[in-house]
Amino acid sequence: MPIITGAYTTYQAKGNREDLSNSIYNIDPFDTPILSMSRRRNAKNRTFDWQTENLPNVDPNNAQIEGFELARSAATPTVRLTNVAQISKRDATVSGSQEASDAAGKGSEMGHQMAMASKILKSDIETIMSSRQARDDGADPGTPRKTEAICHWLGRAKDRLGAVAGAIAPGTVTAGLPTLATDAFAAVAGASQVALTEAMVGDAMQKAYTNGASPDNFIVPPAIKRTVSTFEGRNISQVLVGKTEVVATVDVIATDFGRIKVMPSRWMPSDTALILDADFLATAFFRNFRSYQIAKIGDAETRMILAEWGVEMRNPLAHILFNGIKQGAVIT
Repeated sequence: MPIITGAYTTYQAKGNREDLSNSIYNIDPFDTPILSMSRRRNAKNRTFDWQTENLPNVDPNNAQIEGFELARSAATPTVRLTNVAQISKRDATVSGSQEASDAAGKGSEMGHQMAMASKILKSDIETIMSSRQARDDGADPGTPRKTEAICHWLGRAKDRLGAVAGAIAPGTVTAGLPTLATDAFAAVAGASQVALTEAMVGDAMQKAYTNGASPDNFIVPPAIKRTVSTFEGRNISQVLVGKTEVVATVDVIATDFGRIKVMPSRWMPSDTALILDADFLATAFFRNFRSYQIAKIGDAETRMILAEWGVEMRNPLAHILFNGIKQGAVIT
């Protein structure tokens, strides 16, 4: 079809304004289930302590003769636990010209950059919290402090609490479990990993119940979440759904020892999973999240957001660690 003679087209025009959407579409993942569920407290020092205790063992032969003379029992002392706060930061620098520009989708380029820095800083902290990171008290100068992370705490809970059973779930691979409190809690080689099963979750909840705990949050990597959705308990459930809807997920598991909410996490090591009791887990802040304006050295502005924080594992036996697991069956 021919073009009308003399028609002035957009190909010839030089003054048309550009069409730039006033929205910014950000697909970067942001969710921090462990940081969000944990309790918070203010620490007064870079090294912070707390106390935990467990009831003495039950005596099934606790029967006394009439008129007995009391044999005094030893008191049960608390166990003092400790961790160290580490410093985590993110920053952004924006030139004066860019800040003065009319940027699409943003009232302020610096405000936008700092909003992203805040989100990724929380994701950094979530990743560290759920990792196998060992404690490092650091050194002056040159070595940063590192807080002991959740998986490392639980991997050596038995070392900390003496003869009380550790928090490793039965049936899982425990290679790398240390014998000394100073040892690292190592990852398990891929060939030695075992597939997560419904029975393993039941065994874990039984162990937690035996320890006197009632954990209610099951944090799993994405691949493991798909395996959880195959658990057979869902086969006998009755769920009304629309004709155009497919339900192929498990979000709550009702075990013999309590209900647990299943939440996927992008930040956990792919070969671990955690069953947590939020009442016995806290994030201790020596310095809470705060934004700082850095001194200018030219025609640009720099801001930094910083937090000094640490994991407070209030009682390791309240939680369960699955170590060295892999994806099992998935819905096909």
